[in-house]
Amino acid sequence: MDINLEQQKLISSPIRVKIIYLLDSQAMTAKQVADEMGKTAGSIHYHIQQLFNGGILEIEEMKENKGIIEKYYRSKATKFRLRDKNTPNLEKKRSRRSSLSLTNEELKEFESDFDNLLLKYVKRTVKEDVTRTSYQVSLQLDKFLEEEEE
Repeated sequence: MDINLEQQKLISSPIRVKIIYLLDSQAMTAKQVADEMGKTAGSIHYHIQQLFNGGILEIEEMKENKGIIEKYYRSKATKFRLRDKNTPNLEKKRSRRSSLSLTNEELKEFESDFDNLLLKYVKRTVKEDVTRTSYQVSLQLDKFLEEEEE
């Protein structure tokens, strides 16, 4: 999904990334998401409203339950590309971002998997019998402070 800079800011929060992925697999209410994540309904409702207002989530269904309208939200996408008129070289630059919550062991495994993936493709570049385009690839891991999750 193509997004603008404002939408990029919306999805830069780890808790919002979790919500986006959770709502990709099935439509849920804010209360159901809060229960699934072990968070308060108020906190999750706020983040869902921000994502919905920013065009990242959509309402898939509305049901009435004992006089209350339940809104079932669904993610529009889980992969995003920043497309902004102020970003130079839109066609030449490819960018992907995501937030992850990892244990120390998962972080080590992720870094190892990334290194192995790079090595796999670097080894292919020694073959000079095909035309190739050069790209710079980098991995940047920035640790979020705990208070930034809420």
